[in-house]
Amino acid sequence: MNTANPVADFGEVVLLLSLVVTTWSVAASIAGARQHNRRLIHSGIYAAYGSAALLSLASSMIFFAILANDYSIKYVHHYSDATMPWFYKVTSYWGGLDGSMMFWAWLLALFGAVAIFVNRERHRELIPWVVAFLMLVLDFFLVLLIFEKRPFDTFLTETPTTGKGLNPLLQNPYMATHPPSLYIGLVSSAVPFAFAMAALVTRNLDDSWLRSVRRWVLISWFFLSLGLTLGMLWAYEVLGWGGYWGWDPVENAGALAWFTSTAFLHSLIVQERRGMLKVWNIFLVLTSFLLTMLATFMTRSGVVQSVHAFGSDPVLKWSFLGFIGFLALLGYGLLVVRLPLLQSRSNLESWLSREFAFLVNNWILLAAAIFILVATLFPTLSEAVTGTRITIATPFYTQWMTPIGLALLFLTGVGP
Repeated sequence: MNTANPVADFGEVVLLLSLVVTTWSVAASIAGARQHNRRLIHSGIYAAYGSAALLSLASSMIFFAILANDYSIKYVHHYSDATMPWFYKVTSYWGGLDGSMMFWAWLLALFGAVAIFVNRERHRELIPWVVAFLMLVLDFFLVLLIFEKRPFDTFLTETPTTGKGLNPLLQNPYMATHPPSLYIGLVSSAVPFAFAMAALVTRNLDDSWLRSVRRWVLISWFFLSLGLTLGMLWAYEVLGWGGYWGWDPVENAGALAWFTSTAFLHSLIVQERRGMLKVWNIFLVLTSFLLTMLATFMTRSGVVQSVHAFGSDPVLKWSFLGFIGFLALLGYGLLVVRLPLLQSRSNLESWLSREFAFLVNNWILLAAAIFILVATLFPTLSEAVTGTRITIATPFYTQWMTPIGLALLFLTGVGP
Protein backbone atom coordinates (compact mmCIF):
# COMPACT_ATOMS: atom_id res chain seq x y z
CA MET A 1 0.00 0.00 0.00
CA ASN A 2 1.11 3.54 -0.68
CA THR A 3 1.99 5.49 2.45
CA ALA A 4 0.60 8.97 3.04
CA ASN A 5 2.23 11.67 0.97
CA PRO A 6 3.01 14.74 3.12
CA VAL A 7 3.41 16.99 0.07
CA ALA A 8 -0.01 16.03 -1.31
CA ASP A 9 -1.67 16.21 2.11
CA PHE A 10 -0.18 19.62 2.79
CA GLY A 11 -1.19 20.84 -0.68
CA GLU A 12 -4.81 19.83 -0.14
CA VAL A 13 -4.87 21.56 3.26
CA VAL A 14 -3.48 24.73 1.67
CA LEU A 15 -6.18 24.66 -1.03
CA LEU A 16 -8.89 24.24 1.62
CA LEU A 17 -7.46 27.15 3.58
CA SER A 18 -7.41 29.19 0.37
CA LEU A 19 -11.12 28.51 -0.14
CA VAL A 20 -11.94 29.53 3.44
CA VAL A 21 -9.86 32.71 3.25
CA THR A 22 -11.21 33.66 -0.19
CA THR A 23 -14.81 33.10 0.90
CA TRP A 24 -14.22 35.27 3.96
CA SER A 25 -12.75 37.96 1.71
CA VAL A 26 -15.97 38.03 -0.35
CA ALA A 27 -18.23 38.13 2.70
CA ALA A 28 -16.17 40.69 4.65
CA SER A 29 -15.81 43.00 1.64
CA ILE A 30 -19.54 43.03 0.85
CA ALA A 31 -20.53 43.44 4.50
CA GLY A 32 -17.90 46.14 5.03
CA ALA A 33 -19.02 48.07 1.93
CA ARG A 34 -22.71 47.92 2.88
CA GLN A 35 -22.10 48.85 6.54
CA HIS A 36 -19.28 51.32 5.83
CA ASN A 37 -17.14 49.31 8.22
CA ARG A 38 -13.44 49.95 7.52
CA ARG A 39 -12.32 47.06 9.73
CA LEU A 40 -14.31 44.57 7.68
CA ILE A 41 -13.10 46.14 4.42
CA HIS A 42 -9.47 45.88 5.52
CA SER A 43 -10.10 42.31 6.66
CA GLY A 44 -11.37 41.45 3.17
CA ILE A 45 -8.32 43.09 1.59
CA TYR A 46 -5.88 41.22 3.82
CA ALA A 47 -7.75 37.98 3.12
CA ALA A 48 -7.24 38.60 -0.62
CA TYR A 49 -3.51 38.99 0.02
CA GLY A 50 -3.65 35.77 2.04
CA SER A 51 -5.30 33.93 -0.86
CA ALA A 52 -2.45 34.97 -3.14
CA ALA A 53 0.12 33.76 -0.59
CA LEU A 54 -1.65 30.43 -0.02
CA LEU A 55 -2.07 29.69 -3.73
CA SER A 56 1.59 30.59 -4.30
CA LEU A 57 2.45 28.03 -1.61
CA ALA A 58 0.17 25.40 -3.20
CA SER A 59 1.74 26.03 -6.61
CA SER A 60 5.22 25.69 -5.13
CA MET A 61 4.18 22.28 -3.77
CA ILE A 62 3.15 21.17 -7.26
CA PHE A 63 6.44 22.44 -8.71
CA PHE A 64 8.35 20.62 -5.96
CA ALA A 65 6.51 17.35 -6.64
CA ILE A 66 7.14 17.63 -10.39
CA LEU A 67 10.86 18.42 -10.04
CA ALA A 68 11.26 15.70 -7.39
CA ASN A 69 9.59 13.12 -9.68
CA ASP A 70 6.97 12.32 -7.05
CA TYR A 71 4.84 9.89 -9.08
CA SER A 72 2.63 9.03 -6.12
CA ILE A 73 0.69 12.19 -7.10
CA LYS A 74 -1.46 11.28 -10.08
CA TYR A 75 -1.03 14.61 -11.84
CA VAL A 76 2.78 14.36 -11.73
CA HIS A 77 2.61 10.78 -13.05
CA HIS A 78 0.35 11.75 -15.95
CA TYR A 79 2.24 14.82 -17.19
CA SER A 80 5.88 14.55 -16.08
CA ASP A 81 8.78 12.16 -16.37
CA ALA A 82 12.35 12.04 -15.06
CA THR A 83 13.78 11.98 -18.59
CA MET A 84 12.22 15.34 -19.51
CA PRO A 85 14.40 18.49 -19.34
CA TRP A 86 13.59 20.63 -16.31
CA PHE A 87 12.14 23.33 -18.59
CA TYR A 88 9.43 20.98 -19.84
CA LYS A 89 8.90 19.61 -16.36
CA VAL A 90 7.92 23.11 -15.27
CA THR A 91 5.69 23.33 -18.35
CA SER A 92 3.84 20.20 -17.21
CA TYR A 93 2.35 22.31 -14.39
CA TRP A 94 -0.15 23.75 -16.87
CA GLY A 95 0.03 20.84 -19.33
CA GLY A 96 -3.00 19.04 -17.88
CA LEU A 97 -6.52 20.02 -16.88
CA ASP A 98 -6.01 20.01 -13.10
CA GLY A 99 -2.78 21.97 -13.25
CA SER A 100 -4.11 24.47 -15.78
CA MET A 101 -7.10 25.21 -13.52
CA MET A 102 -4.75 25.74 -10.59
CA PHE A 103 -2.53 27.98 -12.73
CA TRP A 104 -5.61 30.05 -13.63
CA ALA A 105 -6.52 30.43 -9.95
CA TRP A 106 -2.95 31.27 -8.92
CA LEU A 107 -2.60 34.00 -11.56
CA LEU A 108 -5.99 35.45 -10.61
CA ALA A 109 -4.98 35.60 -6.95
CA LEU A 110 -1.66 37.30 -7.80
CA PHE A 111 -3.20 39.82 -10.22
CA GLY A 112 -5.98 40.54 -7.75
CA ALA A 113 -3.51 41.19 -4.93
CA VAL A 114 -1.47 43.56 -7.09
CA ALA A 115 -4.54 45.47 -8.35
CA ILE A 116 -5.95 45.82 -4.83
CA PHE A 117 -2.64 46.96 -3.36
CA VAL A 118 -2.02 49.58 -6.05
CA ASN A 119 -5.55 51.04 -5.86
CA ARG A 120 -6.41 50.58 -2.18
CA GLU A 121 -6.12 54.30 -1.40
CA ARG A 122 -7.02 55.72 -4.81
CA HIS A 123 -10.47 54.11 -5.07
CA ARG A 124 -11.63 53.59 -1.50
CA GLU A 125 -15.30 53.36 -2.44
CA LEU A 126 -14.70 50.85 -5.22
CA ILE A 127 -12.05 48.62 -3.63
CA PRO A 128 -14.28 46.48 -1.36
CA TRP A 129 -16.48 45.60 -4.33
CA VAL A 130 -13.44 45.03 -6.55
CA VAL A 131 -12.15 42.59 -3.90
CA ALA A 132 -15.55 40.90 -3.66
CA PHE A 133 -15.88 40.25 -7.39
CA LEU A 134 -12.27 39.13 -7.86
CA MET A 135 -12.51 36.74 -4.92
CA LEU A 136 -15.92 35.48 -6.10
CA VAL A 137 -14.36 34.36 -9.38
CA LEU A 138 -11.42 32.85 -7.48
CA ASP A 139 -13.87 31.01 -5.21
CA PHE A 140 -15.43 29.38 -8.26
CA PHE A 141 -12.10 27.97 -9.42
CA LEU A 142 -11.12 26.86 -5.91
CA VAL A 143 -14.38 24.93 -5.48
CA LEU A 144 -13.69 23.09 -8.75
CA LEU A 145 -10.08 22.40 -7.72
CA ILE A 146 -11.01 21.02 -4.32
CA PHE A 147 -14.13 19.03 -5.10
CA GLU A 148 -13.76 18.09 -8.77
CA LYS A 149 -10.26 18.34 -10.25
CA ARG A 150 -8.06 17.70 -7.17
CA PRO A 151 -4.47 18.23 -8.44
CA PHE A 152 -2.99 16.64 -5.30
CA ASP A 153 -4.78 13.29 -5.63
CA THR A 154 -2.49 10.30 -4.95
CA PHE A 155 -2.49 6.62 -5.90
CA LEU A 156 -4.03 4.43 -3.21
CA THR A 157 -2.07 1.29 -4.08
CA GLU A 158 1.37 0.98 -5.66
CA THR A 159 3.20 4.12 -6.74
CA PRO A 160 4.39 4.09 -10.39
CA THR A 161 8.16 4.20 -10.83
CA THR A 162 8.02 6.29 -14.02
CA GLY A 163 5.81 9.04 -15.36
CA LYS A 164 3.90 9.15 -18.63
CA GLY A 165 5.48 12.49 -19.51
CA LEU A 166 4.16 15.49 -21.36
CA ASN A 167 2.70 14.97 -24.84
CA PRO A 168 5.69 15.11 -27.25
CA LEU A 169 3.81 17.64 -29.39
CA LEU A 170 3.82 20.00 -26.40
CA GLN A 171 7.54 19.67 -25.73
CA ASN A 172 8.41 22.65 -27.86
CA PRO A 173 9.67 26.14 -26.84
CA TYR A 174 6.71 27.82 -28.50
CA MET A 175 4.21 25.58 -26.73
CA ALA A 176 6.01 26.02 -23.41
CA THR A 177 5.52 29.79 -23.63
CA HIS A 178 2.21 29.97 -25.53
CA PRO A 179 -0.12 28.77 -22.71
CA PRO A 180 1.27 31.01 -19.93
CA SER A 181 1.16 34.04 -22.24
CA LEU A 182 -2.42 33.27 -23.18
CA TYR A 183 -3.35 32.61 -19.54
CA ILE A 184 -1.92 35.95 -18.43
CA GLY A 185 -3.97 37.67 -21.13
CA LEU A 186 -7.15 35.82 -20.21
CA VAL A 187 -6.85 36.02 -16.42
CA SER A 188 -5.77 39.68 -16.22
CA SER A 189 -9.07 40.69 -17.84
CA ALA A 190 -10.74 39.82 -14.52
CA VAL A 191 -9.35 43.04 -13.00
CA PRO A 192 -11.14 45.43 -15.42
CA PHE A 193 -14.27 43.31 -15.00
CA ALA A 194 -14.14 43.69 -11.21
CA PHE A 195 -13.65 47.47 -11.48
CA ALA A 196 -16.53 47.80 -13.93
CA MET A 197 -18.82 45.78 -11.66
CA ALA A 198 -17.72 47.83 -8.64
CA ALA A 199 -18.46 51.07 -10.53
CA LEU A 200 -21.94 49.78 -11.43
CA VAL A 201 -22.73 48.67 -7.88
CA THR A 202 -21.54 51.92 -6.26
CA ARG A 203 -22.93 54.17 -9.02
CA ASN A 204 -19.47 55.72 -9.20
CA LEU A 205 -19.57 55.89 -12.98
CA ASP A 206 -17.29 58.81 -13.74
CA ASP A 207 -14.06 58.35 -15.71
CA SER A 208 -11.79 57.74 -12.70
CA TRP A 209 -12.12 53.94 -12.70
CA LEU A 210 -11.11 53.84 -16.36
CA ARG A 211 -7.63 55.14 -15.57
CA SER A 212 -6.99 52.19 -13.29
CA VAL A 213 -8.47 49.78 -15.82
CA ARG A 214 -6.55 51.02 -18.88
CA ARG A 215 -3.21 49.50 -17.80
CA TRP A 216 -4.77 46.11 -17.08
CA VAL A 217 -6.57 46.04 -20.43
CA LEU A 218 -3.26 46.85 -22.15
CA ILE A 219 -1.57 44.01 -20.27
CA SER A 220 -4.37 41.63 -21.20
CA TRP A 221 -4.35 42.73 -24.84
CA PHE A 222 -0.55 42.44 -25.12
CA PHE A 223 -0.35 38.95 -23.66
CA LEU A 224 -3.35 37.75 -25.66
CA SER A 225 -1.58 38.98 -28.80
CA LEU A 226 1.69 37.34 -27.73
CA GLY A 227 0.00 34.09 -26.77
CA LEU A 228 -1.90 33.83 -30.05
CA THR A 229 1.27 34.59 -32.03
CA LEU A 230 3.28 31.94 -30.16
CA GLY A 231 0.47 29.44 -30.71
CA MET A 232 0.49 30.27 -34.41
CA LEU A 233 4.25 29.70 -34.65
CA TRP A 234 3.91 26.38 -32.81
CA ALA A 235 1.11 25.29 -35.14
CA TYR A 236 3.20 26.07 -38.22
CA GLU A 237 6.32 24.36 -36.89
CA VAL A 238 4.89 21.24 -35.24
CA LEU A 239 1.53 20.49 -36.87
CA GLY A 240 2.09 22.01 -40.30
CA TRP A 241 -1.08 24.08 -40.19
CA GLY A 242 -0.99 26.92 -42.64
CA GLY A 243 -3.07 29.81 -43.90
CA TYR A 244 -5.82 31.81 -42.26
CA TRP A 245 -8.43 29.86 -40.28
CA GLY A 246 -6.26 26.74 -40.34
CA TRP A 247 -6.24 26.78 -36.56
CA ASP A 248 -8.44 24.67 -34.34
CA PRO A 249 -11.47 25.97 -32.38
CA VAL A 250 -9.51 26.68 -29.19
CA GLU A 251 -7.28 29.19 -30.96
CA ASN A 252 -10.40 30.87 -32.31
CA ALA A 253 -11.81 31.01 -28.76
CA GLY A 254 -8.64 32.69 -27.52
CA ALA A 255 -9.02 35.38 -30.17
CA LEU A 256 -12.56 36.37 -29.14
CA ALA A 257 -11.53 38.50 -26.17
CA TRP A 258 -8.76 40.03 -28.26
CA PHE A 259 -11.36 41.61 -30.57
CA THR A 260 -13.43 43.09 -27.76
CA SER A 261 -10.33 44.29 -25.85
CA THR A 262 -9.12 46.03 -29.01
CA ALA A 263 -12.51 47.69 -29.38
CA PHE A 264 -12.41 48.88 -25.75
CA LEU A 265 -8.94 50.40 -26.12
CA HIS A 266 -10.29 52.43 -29.04
CA SER A 267 -13.49 53.67 -27.43
CA LEU A 268 -11.74 54.38 -24.12
CA ILE A 269 -10.04 57.32 -25.84
CA VAL A 270 -13.41 58.75 -26.88
CA GLN A 271 -14.79 58.59 -23.33
CA GLU A 272 -11.72 60.22 -21.81
CA ARG A 273 -11.66 63.07 -24.34
CA ARG A 274 -15.34 63.64 -25.11
CA GLY A 275 -17.26 61.85 -22.32
CA MET A 276 -18.96 59.59 -24.87
CA LEU A 277 -19.47 55.81 -25.27
CA LYS A 278 -19.78 55.16 -21.52
CA VAL A 279 -22.31 52.36 -21.94
CA TRP A 280 -20.30 50.88 -24.76
CA ASN A 281 -17.11 50.80 -22.68
CA ILE A 282 -18.66 49.02 -19.70
CA PHE A 283 -20.34 46.58 -22.08
CA LEU A 284 -16.99 45.79 -23.72
CA VAL A 285 -15.22 45.28 -20.38
CA LEU A 286 -17.92 42.89 -19.20
CA THR A 287 -18.02 41.07 -22.52
CA SER A 288 -14.24 40.69 -22.74
CA PHE A 289 -14.08 38.92 -19.38
CA LEU A 290 -17.09 36.73 -20.12
CA LEU A 291 -15.44 35.71 -23.40
CA THR A 292 -12.24 34.74 -21.53
CA MET A 293 -14.37 32.56 -19.24
CA LEU A 294 -16.09 31.12 -22.31
CA ALA A 295 -12.71 30.32 -23.88
CA THR A 296 -11.66 28.57 -20.67
CA PHE A 297 -14.95 26.66 -20.68
CA MET A 298 -14.58 25.58 -24.31
CA THR A 299 -11.10 24.17 -23.66
CA ARG A 300 -12.09 22.17 -20.59
CA SER A 301 -15.63 20.96 -21.19
CA GLY A 302 -15.34 18.92 -24.39
CA VAL A 303 -17.79 21.24 -26.14
CA VAL A 304 -15.37 21.65 -29.06
CA GLN A 305 -13.11 19.02 -30.57
CA SER A 306 -9.52 20.22 -30.52
CA VAL A 307 -5.93 19.06 -30.17
CA HIS A 308 -5.72 21.65 -27.37
CA ALA A 309 -8.81 20.50 -25.47
CA PHE A 310 -8.47 18.58 -22.20
CA GLY A 311 -11.29 16.15 -22.94
CA SER A 312 -14.96 16.00 -22.04
CA ASP A 313 -16.11 16.75 -18.50
CA PRO A 314 -19.88 17.15 -17.93
CA VAL A 315 -19.44 18.55 -14.41
CA LEU A 316 -17.09 21.27 -15.62
CA LYS A 317 -19.35 21.99 -18.58
CA TRP A 318 -22.44 22.72 -16.49
CA SER A 319 -20.46 24.43 -13.71
CA PHE A 320 -18.88 26.86 -16.16
CA LEU A 321 -22.12 27.46 -18.03
CA GLY A 322 -23.96 28.19 -14.79
CA PHE A 323 -21.28 30.55 -13.48
CA ILE A 324 -20.90 32.40 -16.80
CA GLY A 325 -24.67 32.77 -16.98
CA PHE A 326 -24.80 34.13 -13.43
CA LEU A 327 -22.06 36.70 -14.13
CA ALA A 328 -23.70 37.71 -17.43
CA LEU A 329 -27.11 38.25 -15.82
CA LEU A 330 -25.59 40.19 -12.93
CA GLY A 331 -23.29 42.32 -15.10
CA TYR A 332 -25.64 43.14 -17.96
CA GLY A 333 -28.57 43.50 -15.53
CA LEU A 334 -26.68 46.11 -13.52
CA LEU A 335 -25.71 47.86 -16.75
CA VAL A 336 -29.36 48.16 -17.80
CA VAL A 337 -30.37 49.43 -14.35
CA ARG A 338 -27.63 52.08 -14.39
CA LEU A 339 -28.31 53.34 -17.93
CA PRO A 340 -29.74 56.69 -16.72
CA LEU A 341 -26.42 57.40 -14.96
CA LEU A 342 -24.38 56.71 -18.09
CA GLN A 343 -25.47 59.62 -20.24
CA SER A 344 -22.77 61.05 -22.52
CA ARG A 345 -21.51 64.57 -21.93
CA SER A 346 -21.75 65.28 -25.67
CA ASN A 347 -23.32 63.78 -28.77
CA LEU A 348 -21.93 62.65 -32.11
CA GLU A 349 -21.51 65.77 -34.23
CA SER A 350 -21.53 64.06 -37.59
CA TRP A 351 -21.35 60.72 -39.35
CA LEU A 352 -18.01 61.96 -40.65
CA SER A 353 -16.61 62.71 -37.18
CA ARG A 354 -13.66 60.86 -35.71
CA GLU A 355 -15.83 59.58 -32.86
CA PHE A 356 -18.28 57.95 -35.30
CA ALA A 357 -15.36 56.29 -37.08
CA PHE A 358 -14.24 54.84 -33.74
CA LEU A 359 -17.78 53.61 -33.11
CA VAL A 360 -18.02 51.92 -36.51
CA ASN A 361 -14.62 50.35 -35.87
CA ASN A 362 -15.97 48.88 -32.63
CA TRP A 363 -19.10 47.56 -34.32
CA ILE A 364 -16.93 45.75 -36.84
CA LEU A 365 -14.63 44.28 -34.17
CA LEU A 366 -17.62 43.08 -32.16
CA ALA A 367 -19.21 41.61 -35.31
CA ALA A 368 -15.98 39.70 -35.97
CA ALA A 369 -16.00 38.27 -32.43
CA ILE A 370 -19.67 37.25 -32.68
CA PHE A 371 -19.17 35.62 -36.07
CA ILE A 372 -16.13 33.63 -34.93
CA LEU A 373 -17.93 32.55 -31.74
CA VAL A 374 -20.99 31.29 -33.62
CA ALA A 375 -18.91 29.60 -36.33
CA THR A 376 -16.68 27.91 -33.75
CA LEU A 377 -19.63 26.56 -31.77
CA PHE A 378 -21.75 25.76 -34.84
CA PRO A 379 -20.66 22.09 -35.12
CA THR A 380 -21.63 21.54 -31.48
CA LEU A 381 -24.90 23.48 -31.81
CA SER A 382 -25.87 21.65 -35.02
CA GLU A 383 -25.19 18.28 -33.36
CA ALA A 384 -27.31 19.22 -30.34
CA VAL A 385 -30.24 20.38 -32.50
CA THR A 386 -30.21 18.01 -35.49
CA GLY A 387 -28.01 15.14 -34.32
CA THR A 388 -25.60 15.80 -37.21
CA ARG A 389 -22.26 17.52 -36.66
CA ILE A 390 -21.79 20.10 -39.42
CA THR A 391 -18.17 21.23 -39.69
CA ILE A 392 -17.28 24.80 -40.65
CA ALA A 393 -14.37 24.78 -43.12
CA THR A 394 -11.80 27.43 -44.04
CA PRO A 395 -13.69 28.80 -47.12
CA PHE A 396 -16.67 29.73 -44.94
CA TYR A 397 -14.50 31.77 -42.57
CA THR A 398 -12.73 33.39 -45.51
CA GLN A 399 -15.99 34.34 -47.23
CA TRP A 400 -17.34 36.20 -44.20
CA MET A 401 -14.16 37.50 -42.58
CA THR A 402 -12.66 39.01 -45.74
CA PRO A 403 -15.14 41.94 -45.94
CA ILE A 404 -14.80 42.48 -42.18
CA GLY A 405 -11.02 42.60 -42.51
CA LEU A 406 -11.18 44.98 -45.48
CA ALA A 407 -13.53 47.29 -43.59
CA LEU A 408 -11.09 47.40 -40.67
CA LEU A 409 -8.22 48.08 -43.04
CA PHE A 410 -10.19 50.97 -44.57
CA LEU A 411 -10.96 52.48 -41.16
CA THR A 412 -7.31 52.12 -40.13
CA GLY A 413 -6.50 54.75 -42.72
CA VAL A 414 -9.64 56.86 -42.67
CA GLY A 415 -10.47 56.79 -38.95
CA PRO A 416 -7.58 58.97 -37.68
